[in-house]
Amino acid sequence: MKNVVILGSTGTIGQNALEVIRKQKDKFNVLCIACRKNKKLFSKQIEEFKPKYAYIEEKDKNFEKKFKKVKFFYGEEGLIEIANLKEGDFYIFAIPGIKTLPSFIECIKNKKTIALATKEILVSGGEIINDLRKNYDFEILPIDSEHNAIFQILKYENKNIRKIYLTASGGPFLGKRKKKIKVEDALAHPVWKMGKKITIDSATMMNKAFEIIEAHYLFSLTEEQIDVVIHPEAIIHGMVEFIDGTFKCVGFIPDMKFPINYVLNYPERVWTDFERINFGKISNLTFKKVKENSKWLVLAKEAIRKKGSFPVVLNGANERVVEYFLEGKIDFYNIINIIEKVLEKCEYKAKLNLEEIFYFHNLARKEVDKLMEGKK
Repeated sequence: MKNVVILGSTGTIGQNALEVIRKQKDKFNVLCIACRKNKKLFSKQIEEFKPKYAYIEEKDKNFEKKFKKVKFFYGEEGLIEIANLKEGDFYIFAIPGIKTLPSFIECIKNKKTIALATKEILVSGGEIINDLRKNYDFEILPIDSEHNAIFQILKYENKNIRKIYLTASGGPFLGKRKKKIKVEDALAHPVWKMGKKITIDSATMMNKAFEIIEAHYLFSLTEEQIDVVIHPEAIIHGMVEFIDGTFKCVGFIPDMKFPINYVLNYPERVWTDFERINFGKISNLTFKKVKENSKWLVLAKEAIRKKGSFPVVLNGANERVVEYFLEGKIDFYNIINIIEKVLEKCEYKAKLNLEEIFYFHNLARKEVDKLMEGKK
């Protein structure tokens, strides 16, 4: 039986992971769950799955008293302690942002099995994580549907690759151009049910920019080998083109339980009762090439070329700007423009250590604040 740790159990990925585990209780034990703020849902999860350990960001004695048999961890040190749990077998990283990057690195050093949903970890820490391969033999199991699809293909045929294609639904504004976009409009994703931040990233396509950077590190591919196609039906999640012109693709109903189930049971496949593709109801599968001069695509490719502080600032600036948009303080069409201005303002550094990653991340957030306040 695998002892599973879920960092981000109250988010979309965490809830879906627990749903998968709920149906396979004979195979998985929930050892530890972690959340940031949603204590109401977190309480229910603790009551149902009875983890030995739990994590919340700030110490809360009253909350802790309700679960006397659970050992609680808090803050940055708590995340490192969780990574060092001897009983921990399988770690799901699903807390947004770079907060869990040190814990992720600790898991690699401790030879834990890692499943990754948090894009920011590889976007900001990809260089450091790649350097760890010199001393540690590890595999990252991707949960994102696009990377999971590519992983499933390349695991069994990883040579003679011409290009991979990550698919994108196109978000709520595909084929539309509205003068004014409200927050609720941007949050109305036509296919996926996700957290607010990633839903906005999907609308701006910055989510796909980060996925390109992530794919670079996951699969050791050049920027020329990674492409994106718009696929509104979101049935095909990733495709690989080989040098002989042959394509392989992986598809499933747009439901995150599919990739989560795959990584939890990897390298085996197990029967599920999830909804299946009904070809009698699918009239079209459409694909459209993205514009090569799209700002998000240009930024993604530049991040792969430059590395260093560039992707860190890109991620940090985007994170802060999205917060402003969700608060209704900036126009939707200004999101990427502000990110570009921050990239111009922040001094570039070619190689970062872990401490510097957090420095440049916070610097980017502060530069967004300065721009919003009208400071030079």
